[in-house]
Amino acid sequence: MGMDAWILGAPLKVLRQEDHPYHETTLATLGRHELGLCRRETAQGPACEIFLDGRSIYLPGAAAPGRPWFDLCRELGYEPARHWDWDPALILFQQVVPALSSDWHEPPIDFNNQGMPDGVISLAGLRQTFAEAVSDLRREPLGPVAARVAETFEWLPLRAVVFHDDAQLPLDFEGTGPCGRVSLWLGIHRDRPVVIERQSPAPANRPWSAVVGERIPPETFLVAAGLDPEPPKGFDSALQSALTHVCRWMETPLDAYRRTYPVGISWHHGRRERLLGRTIVDVLPGDPPMLVLDDGTEVAINHDPVVAPEHGGI
Repeated sequence: MGMDAWILGAPLKVLRQEDHPYHETTLATLGRHELGLCRRETAQGPACEIFLDGRSIYLPGAAAPGRPWFDLCRELGYEPARHWDWDPALILFQQVVPALSSDWHEPPIDFNNQGMPDGVISLAGLRQTFAEAVSDLRREPLGPVAARVAETFEWLPLRAVVFHDDAQLPLDFEGTGPCGRVSLWLGIHRDRPVVIERQSPAPANRPWSAVVGERIPPETFLVAAGLDPEPPKGFDSALQSALTHVCRWMETPLDAYRRTYPVGISWHHGRRERLLGRTIVDVLPGDPPMLVLDDGTEVAINHDPVVAPEHGGI
């Protein structure tokens, strides 16, 4: 596995593999944690059971890994808003499991076309649903303004979903979790995404918006899509209509995805947390120079001289 694609801030080290008569197993370490992968035969074909620190965190047929895996991803620096196109399930099944099973002697584990076990709900499926919702904007012949709106969304793929959970918030009226927010990050460039958000679980008839109480200027969508930022007449109303259509299309799958996420995990690191315990892996020249840390964070070096205190002699 190429380390340039590795998301977590600790190396995965395979310790040993064992080929038992009925199943194969692999043991590894991830930072200070222990991982185990055990092959299982099911009616649907070969599958796997995954262990973390001696506890089973995934059995065939589950919709998501167990909470300890989410906590580990948070501990090792994963943040959905920074690590586009990844979530804990994708990291586990598209990065960790292939590395653990690469030298197995048995036939490979049967994953679907998203590189996931059947039944697992992940960001990959949500991105596919978003693309289907955008494609549906062209189900009928469009005028020039509506076609421009559809083109804008086609250049704004769903890159990340962030649940803004706060363990201190009270549970919702159903007792299923905090009344937090969910935000969808769209864009082709990390430095200029469009972020739309809504309360989660969603109150009835509560619209999606950029920031609570505000609307996104239409130019923001065009710039994020890399298109001409000058909107044609009528673009704003057509954009809002299309945004409502796409978000309504997403609500049911997004609710199912939300239920796979353990509540109360804060997915945003403060600056102190992001820097504490990190290792410098590279230095980028420039003005100012940048330190690259092992989790991908870049930190500017303050090259202003520090005034040394004067020490008087005898």
